[in-house]
Amino acid sequence: MKKTVIFYKPEYADLATKLRDNYRAHGHEEVDIISEEEHDDIDYAEKLQYAEAVFIEDGDTVTIHDIGSGYTNRLPFLGVFYNDSKTGSHEGITGRDTLNILADAISDVGSWWCWYAGDDMLQLEFRDVQLYDDTKDEKETHTTDVLAVRFYGHVFAVFLDDLNDENWHERFRDDDSILYPVDTYDMTFDDRKEVESLLNDYRNQVPIKDFKGPETLLTAKHILCARCDEVGFVVGGDEIEIAGKKGKYTEEEIEPLSRKWWEYWKDYWRLRGTRDALPKDYACEVTIPVDKENPQGNW
Repeated sequence: MKKTVIFYKPEYADLATKLRDNYRAHGHEEVDIISEEEHDDIDYAEKLQYAEAVFIEDGDTVTIHDIGSGYTNRLPFLGVFYNDSKTGSHEGITGRDTLNILADAISDVGSWWCWYAGDDMLQLEFRDVQLYDDTKDEKETHTTDVLAVRFYGHVFAVFLDDLNDENWHERFRDDDSILYPVDTYDMTFDDRKEVESLLNDYRNQVPIKDFKGPETLLTAKHILCARCDEVGFVVGGDEIEIAGKKGKYTEEEIEPLSRKWWEYWKDYWRLRGTRDALPKDYACEVTIPVDKENPQGNW
């Protein structure tokens, strides 16, 4: 197993430790973490005969540099974690009500941010999700900044577009500055009629992983699809797992966190413009109540 060094900014020391421990638990015997205040360059990694250097750019993104080939790749932080790929080993989300709540929490004002495909895992990440983030400090916003939806087992994916660009999906994967806002409430789980409609609505189909048309859809245990204006996606697999910065979400957590976000949203608008106003939150700002004096949310 290759020798790896993880460079981190001091504020991301906990993430570096978590990534190191994850690597070691999956066969990387030689993994070191080094603060960028000490060293932060490829030459240092090469001098000490590391085969791979990982730079934690921020709380969401890492850059992996292969010393031998010079190949560099940017990935979502959650995408570099190893996961046990055995069926039934994940915190599966299966309930219809839970999946509906999750789809609405993502698609109300959220955006598709990036994607990652592994051997038998597919991950899509979304920003500005209406689930309450209780890991943040009281003085921060409490919308979930990034949420990952993962599929395991018989994974498939096809991306859709009306673009004149054959490589848009590759640039999207590698550039974390690109966002595709999800059309409001135009995301569904396990709705085959909606999938068929979506596939017919776009000019181009880009098979990403093991997509064989109707045959794939007939045998899929779970499907997620969404429109994002001029692009869209249909993905699926045997199991669904939800993860964020705090780790994996259980099915029992989704509804209470959705309910709590809407309570937070009510407080946000009730206090907006006062001396006790909460920190400006994009997801709250664009979810405007009909009656600003008496906001009522739906979850």
